[in-house]
Amino acid sequence: MLFSRFWMVLLVLVAGASVAAMTMARKTYDHDRASDVAVMVDSDRRMVEEFLRRDARTRLDDLGPLASDTSLVSLMVTATRRTSDTPAAIGPAISTRLRELNLGLGPLRGEVLFAVDPRGLIVGRVGLQENEVGQFVGGLPLVERAIAGNVRDDLWEISGTAYRMAARPVISDGRYYVGAVVHGLAIQPRFVETVAQLIPGASVIFFGVGQTYGGFTPVPERGGVAAPPIGSLADPLRTLGQRSEWTTRGAVSFDLPEQGGRVAYAALPGSVGAGIAVGRGLPSMPPDFLLRASKDDVGRVPFAAILSAVAGLILAGFALFYWEYDSKRKRLIAAMRELQSGPANRVDPLLLDGFARDVAVAANEGIDEVVKREIGRSGGKLRSVNDLESLLSNAGEVPGSAADARLPLNEADEQRQWREVFEQFVARRRECGEAVDDVTWDRFSSTLQKSRAEVVSRARSRSALFTVVVKDGRAAVKAAPLG
Repeated sequence: MLFSRFWMVLLVLVAGASVAAMTMARKTYDHDRASDVAVMVDSDRRMVEEFLRRDARTRLDDLGPLASDTSLVSLMVTATRRTSDTPAAIGPAISTRLRELNLGLGPLRGEVLFAVDPRGLIVGRVGLQENEVGQFVGGLPLVERAIAGNVRDDLWEISGTAYRMAARPVISDGRYYVGAVVHGLAIQPRFVETVAQLIPGASVIFFGVGQTYGGFTPVPERGGVAAPPIGSLADPLRTLGQRSEWTTRGAVSFDLPEQGGRVAYAALPGSVGAGIAVGRGLPSMPPDFLLRASKDDVGRVPFAAILSAVAGLILAGFALFYWEYDSKRKRLIAAMRELQSGPANRVDPLLLDGFARDVAVAANEGIDEVVKREIGRSGGKLRSVNDLESLLSNAGEVPGSAADARLPLNEADEQRQWREVFEQFVARRRECGEAVDDVTWDRFSSTLQKSRAEVVSRARSRSALFTVVVKDGRAAVKAAPLG
């Protein structure tokens, strides 16, 4: 049935389109979330950089009172005017004053604090390598700029530990640069965690040349996206220098396919090879996202409109199916009633389709079997033929027939009957797709005459009755004794 098949195809297409739309929605969601994470990671990087700049400025401001302390300035003037190349004589006094001033910084008390003279030599030191003086550090950019009268911050690695460094010049009488003080705070886990709290849900690491100084990965909230572990942020450091953006801009971001996240790297200003990295995980739509829908999500679905559309489609499908089935049924009933009223003795299957054609073929076969039984009961014989030379089947001898009762039919009626049979035969061959060009009336009538003579001779009838049938998709003529 055309419409029923069409409806099944339509339902399959709708189901396939629904699955495709759901899959596309998931892919679109994942793509949009990936784009959002890329923007967030770059924003996180800039936020951390801004925090570090503000933190450095705050530490430089807090070093102002220390660098301008009168006692320290006086000691630095003495160290600058010394005649000996070694600051051993003045070093203990400067170190003692630095220790006192460092304690006064409170939470900003440095793990590293030293003073350098204008020549770049350490003249006082507390904290790391305390009281060691005389080392030359004037070649370091941070110290060099501070001696020249500038404030500067940097990241140093000392004995495998990273320190946030800040330096201010020491000025005498408001015009003479007599050295500088250099202050350093180690990058402790607490500080890294503080930085990470600025960007919730992201991992943060501080790194140097070929190593990681510290990192923090937050614990994901229930149902949240896990941030990449510290190791996944540290692994790309080996090849970071091969990326053009890193070498030109000092900042780069890219995806971490294996870890399912994105990371951004940024170099710290003034440092050599040191920087920060920020990473976030990529959210994805879970396979069971429909089961996780909340009541509010379910409430936003227009179930009334969807159910109405489904009910409308179902009713339309039933209506089309019934219309198609009913039309075939009506045509089959009409064909059966035409068979009942005559003159045809068979139902033409070519005029029907679908189940009606199957019923018509079965009905014709049933009629043939009934005719065969009746002819056999009366002593006759019926044979099917498929070509013009064997169109007719001769009936057997009819017992009990009187020889003088076998009189020929009227010749004019017989010729008219044969013409009708010829026209029906040609029409059936054309309907069955057989050639009709080689079927001529002269040849057809000649064959009928031979078949009639054979039927009359064998069945001892007065004439023969010819009918056109369709058997196995081919047109044929059957002959039966008459009278």
